[in-house]
Amino acid sequence: MRQLEVENQLRDVVSRIIVQVELATAQGRTDINLALEDAFIPILKSVFNLPHLINLNRKQKNFPGIDLGDDHDRVAFQVTSTTGLEKVKFTIGQFMSRSYYNTFDELYVLMLCKKQASYSQSAVNALLTEDFSFNCTKHIIDLSDILRMVAGLRLTAQERVLIEFRHILGEVDAFISIRSETVEAPTAITTNLQEIRLPEAVYVADLTIDDKAVIARAKAELNYKGYAKSRRAVVKMALLLNDVQTDAWVCHDNKLFSFTDIEASGLVSIVDEGTIERLDVSDLAESDESDNVNILKQLLLAETRQMLKARNVRSHPKEGFFFFMPNEDAQELRKEAWVGKASATRTVYVVKYQKKDPDKVAHHQHFSFDLTFSNLGGAWFAQIVPSWYYSYDGFKRSNWHDKLLSKQKRLELNLSVRNAVRFVAYFLSNTGGEEDSDEAPLRFGPLLEFDVGEEVDDDFDEGDAPLADYDDDATDEGMAA
Repeated sequence: MRQLEVENQLRDVVSRIIVQVELATAQGRTDINLALEDAFIPILKSVFNLPHLINLNRKQKNFPGIDLGDDHDRVAFQVTSTTGLEKVKFTIGQFMSRSYYNTFDELYVLMLCKKQASYSQSAVNALLTEDFSFNCTKHIIDLSDILRMVAGLRLTAQERVLIEFRHILGEVDAFISIRSETVEAPTAITTNLQEIRLPEAVYVADLTIDDKAVIARAKAELNYKGYAKSRRAVVKMALLLNDVQTDAWVCHDNKLFSFTDIEASGLVSIVDEGTIERLDVSDLAESDESDNVNILKQLLLAETRQMLKARNVRSHPKEGFFFFMPNEDAQELRKEAWVGKASATRTVYVVKYQKKDPDKVAHHQHFSFDLTFSNLGGAWFAQIVPSWYYSYDGFKRSNWHDKLLSKQKRLELNLSVRNAVRFVAYFLSNTGGEEDSDEAPLRFGPLLEFDVGEEVDDDFDEGDAPLADYDDDATDEGMAA
């Protein structure tokens, strides 16, 4: 069941990426590939088994001819949104003239839009020598080819790739938003990009936990059953065994990273104190290594998860989106006050009952949103994508989620989506400590706006997308989520 669900989600997100890249290309933004070079590294590492793959443009600005390379396994990639034969010939011409075949045995041209049905092998062969071979059928690939390769991975690997594809979709949307020049009439454009203030420092230390001992203690003291599916799960259990509740940390390569001073927090209980180090956040944010940038993005999500817990907003354990929970037991309706141009309220959680049997719960409806973090032009932004989540018990996904979501989406207009974004931005910017306090190292600021003319009237919230009034009485009673 989970396998089919992941495959469907992969197809959906890849299709959306292709459409968005084609939109950007149609607008003349063929440089979108530059914004996505780093984002594809984790996926290509997984599907091609290339642990040493890096962005060559980090080594040398505008590295000619190719973008990504693994000189250990001798494989290179050119990432492009241009799909014509001339682009392929130009790439191969650069590769051959600069003798890259001395470093790389294979070259792939990864097209972010749908590739052509065929390419002239004879035209390519005219550029090759006996030192290097290039098969158009094998070495020209697009995102559909990547998707087929992902299908051959284990489920856990597919789930990791799905997360990376969602990050890519966020970066594509952000690129289009910030670069859009298609406004036909004077207006004020409000994007779904929210400015964030990065913390000043990141703390890192070596982990000292014994995984087997932690799992054994967790079974005895925490009533833990089963086995740990990831190192993060073991680290989480180790913290709980030391009565440390925070989720604002990331583990990578047997190291613990946090925006919180490890030495002055409960995190010190599972690390070697002598290895604690303070880094400037720029050491990660401006790093040439994609792993360092990814650690920062994961830290931003972890810090956000911890901040939102206090306001009864949870992160879905598998898919990572955030959704509103009730503020107290037995609460059946939750509304949040917020201020746009005027004071308003928004329904963020409601229990829906069956019409035929009003004593039975049909489902729980939660306002939800995705967050992805991106560096655009040296500034950091959170991209907000609002949605709805449907559960059968207030937490676990309803079997009717997709149907219910589709029905709700049909009621929403562009204006309602924009106001949902504005609500999330307001909620985030008013979560945490004071602006200059140490309580909330991560701060959310205003939405990014392009003021190119007269102001748009946005005094509209409840009512522009009414909660769907469902006629069906389908429930999840007796069914697995």
